[in-house]
Amino acid sequence: MQGNHLIVEHVPYVTSEKRVAYGRLALPIVVSGDLIQDGAGDHRIWFIGDQPCDAHGEPLPGPSPERHAITSDLVADFMISSKPKGVGVFADMYEKITSYIRVLSHPAREIDPGVTATPGAGWTEVPDDLPLVYADTGTARAGLAEMNAIFRGHRIGIIGLGGTGAYILDQVAKTWVDEIHLFDGDAFDNHNAFRAPGAAALADLQARPNKADYFATQYSRMHTGVVAHPEFVTGANMQKLETCTFVFMAAADADEKPEVLAWLRERGIPTVGVGMGIRDEGGQLSGLLSVVNHFDAVPDRGSAASSAQANDYDRNIQVADLNCLNAMLAVVAWKKYLGYYASLTRVEETIYKVFAGDIRNGIATESAWGAESAA
Repeated sequence: MQGNHLIVEHVPYVTSEKRVAYGRLALPIVVSGDLIQDGAGDHRIWFIGDQPCDAHGEPLPGPSPERHAITSDLVADFMISSKPKGVGVFADMYEKITSYIRVLSHPAREIDPGVTATPGAGWTEVPDDLPLVYADTGTARAGLAEMNAIFRGHRIGIIGLGGTGAYILDQVAKTWVDEIHLFDGDAFDNHNAFRAPGAAALADLQARPNKADYFATQYSRMHTGVVAHPEFVTGANMQKLETCTFVFMAAADADEKPEVLAWLRERGIPTVGVGMGIRDEGGQLSGLLSVVNHFDAVPDRGSAASSAQANDYDRNIQVADLNCLNAMLAVVAWKKYLGYYASLTRVEETIYKVFAGDIRNGIATESAWGAESAA
């Protein structure tokens, strides 16, 4: 399979020089869970090779010249359209593929009865060691397999599964990181459901599961290695972060955040902290979002950010879209740290101002760290 196409190799056909050659068939496919479906949706299929001909070197009536990109390096040259007699539709993909192979290879067997085709006897699942429950065809479709390998071997910690932390998880779970550790001691209630990704079931809310347990269950449907730690991270248990290669600090309770950040820095564990300060200004919401990168080259301002600092936005207003945006900025910062995304300069903080619509990147300031701790 290449570029979301099923490729059938070694299909014998006849060229215009009345010579037997071997081409390839390419059928667009769509993967639904663990099921492979015909992506063309009709009787068309594409052929990679020269103009297919009959035994006398005359073009066959079905194939017509049409370029069809499969990958950046592989392009089909002909589209073949031939409805099956009678019903006009193929019973399944196997019948469709073998039917076209017969059309192409019959003239070749007239010239050389010993030629054979390779239609493929059935579907096989190619095993791999990705930490995923089902095939990542999105990566194959975009041709990003080599780049996405940068996530292998990483163990990510997410402290706090409120609105922003949950959206961070939603994105991290779609990468190839080995493990995702979730830390939160709160219950998952209605107000959490309205600022988190997905749609929680009423039964789940009635059960009031722990947030870490709830989200671990949800995202384990897609990603393996999602580990729930149904507790707050404090000075007493932060050693549970020791195996993490990167940490997202998205905890709403900032009481012990400076100590945790200092502990992570001492161990060389890079961290991104997020924060929101939103207020009601005469019936309209305004404020800012912050993402602060606690990487090894950043000055140690983390321990100076006091959890006791006054929060101007004492209502702790949070809305799902701004939670999501805050999370996306944090995830982009993480991917830039890994080298996945290009970056013009090293950035310590990213601030989004709601009123102005500005996103500012620069050197971390005390005010930004205060906003982070207030979140």
